[in-house]
Amino acid sequence: MKSWFEEHFQEDYLRVYDHRDEEKAADELSHLMEYMPLEKGMKVVDLCCGNGRHARWLARRGFYVTGVDLSPALLKKGIDLTMGLPVQYMRADIRDVPLQEEYDGAFNLFTSFGYFTDDAENELVFKRAAEGLKAKGWFLFDYLNPSYVKNNLVSRDNTVKDGLEITQERQISGGYVCKNITIQEAGSKREYVERVKLYEQEELAGMLERNHFTIVHSFGNYDASPYEKSTSPRQIFLCQKTV
Repeated sequence: MKSWFEEHFQEDYLRVYDHRDEEKAADELSHLMEYMPLEKGMKVVDLCCGNGRHARWLARRGFYVTGVDLSPALLKKGIDLTMGLPVQYMRADIRDVPLQEEYDGAFNLFTSFGYFTDDAENELVFKRAAEGLKAKGWFLFDYLNPSYVKNNLVSRDNTVKDGLEITQERQISGGYVCKNITIQEAGSKREYVERVKLYEQEELAGMLERNHFTIVHSFGNYDASPYEKSTSPRQIFLCQKTV
């Protein structure tokens, strides 16, 4: 039986979330990158890169980028959009991807984390980042803030876009934020589930430190504002590998 993320991150995902484009990627990275001391010509890896919108933004700023993702549909879209840019894509499960100390920077962005029920499996994202980085390399990790999600959760919304009627229902249950997505199109009906485990800042910090990262900055949003537990939409860590 396939996991929810194997079922979900396919063609429908690209249609539902087509607003998550390279303009959004610029908004999400431009301020944060001011704190990440990387230089043009360096090699970076985007872990769980999706269709590569962040990878392409980084490539346009002079980095050589490897994008890693499990979804064939998202990777195909990424390849189609990446002509002429120094990005290579790799299909791999983040738990098993073979990375060796060749990168100056690593990224895990926009809640590409917490998909697994087992904490140790989720922590493998940090382990793989550390394995891929050179000594003193930099890691930017971006995750949702559970307190903000709990206080601002929209339980249900409905939109119509490009012939799709999309209903999204959200709830927090058993330490997870869960989203049920129903898509109706021309008489057909398709249903998907997103399920992401909630982690507080102290838990994430412990995972990062166990995997040889020192946290240099903690931000609460893409504008590089300081993290505030009750009001920040995001938990963003800029870390340096210590060995």
